[in-house]
Amino acid sequence: MGDENKRIKLIIESNIRKDKPVSAVLVAEMFQRLQNIIYYIVDDLEGNPPRKAGDLPNSVKERAELVVTGIHIGSVEAELMLSDTQIGLPGASTFGEEAISIADSIVRKVSEEDTSFTLSNTIKNNHRRDRIIHEFEAIWPDEQSNYNLVLSFGKRDMVSLIPSHKHILRELLSIPPEKVEKSITGRLMEVRVDQRRTFQIDTVDGIVSCSYTPDLEDKVVENIGRLVRIRGIMALEKGGKYTLSLDNEKSIEDLKLLSIDKVKIKGRDLDLKEPILLDVFYEDDQYWVSNDKFHLRGFGPTLKTVIGDLNEEIATLWEDYVEVGLEELSEDALDFRKELILVFGGEKANANT
Repeated sequence: MGDENKRIKLIIESNIRKDKPVSAVLVAEMFQRLQNIIYYIVDDLEGNPPRKAGDLPNSVKERAELVVTGIHIGSVEAELMLSDTQIGLPGASTFGEEAISIADSIVRKVSEEDTSFTLSNTIKNNHRRDRIIHEFEAIWPDEQSNYNLVLSFGKRDMVSLIPSHKHILRELLSIPPEKVEKSITGRLMEVRVDQRRTFQIDTVDGIVSCSYTPDLEDKVVENIGRLVRIRGIMALEKGGKYTLSLDNEKSIEDLKLLSIDKVKIKGRDLDLKEPILLDVFYEDDQYWVSNDKFHLRGFGPTLKTVIGDLNEEIATLWEDYVEVGLEELSEDALDFRKELILVFGGEKANANT
């Protein structure tokens, strides 16, 4: 296999006017999302178990890392290539080359507006499959986008990403498996002990409806108002609503702290190197959430609202301690900066420290 199978080419043009330059932030985001796509596909091809948080295995980075081999500025024309020098057996592809081929097939199926398109036979892990589709959905321009994007993977011809076809990706994201094991964390509330036997969990992603078997009634009632972890089967009920069903006492676990393993900084979702543990206090229909290590405080009517506040605090801390010159920081501030980068900074953990 030649180097042409290791390449990705893209053209980004402003659709406002031809002489309008393309934002450097947009270009950087496109590079990062393309890198994420190849990372996730190679991670799946290697058969690695899914991770709630943490860095990618070194083998994935070695096989999937992209480098810029050419760029033309204005409207941006760029070429990326796998940095991996591995060569497959005669007639066979490396994992990196196979990942580029899979990415190409996704772009072409969506470009053809193939409504029967699925990744289930190609990417085995459901969570990883959703992340790949999410990255493509973020790249793909819609009718409101101020840019046009043309892509090619490997030695295939370039394909223009048609905004009206973006719905294919959105529909893929909106179709979960009919039944799936799921674990959620939040505050148990709104319990019904009649024949319906339902309750709700207020989670950082919103309200989740749950059902339980008769033998779990006492267990459910004793946890009203508490922070819990719920495990069960998420299934589609009549009316198009999803419900998490519990069937044994081990399905409910009492928690002392709320653990979050991802945050959003400046619009980017970041998986944390290690979870942040939060104290949660609920009174007068309001949550008070805190973490002393990073001096975080949140207040609001739902956990989703509170976590949104914490994300803003984290973004402020990042600006104050990381995106400043080191000479502006005291010794204690430098130590705190290292802690922030270690937990929130991913690959930046060893940079500028």
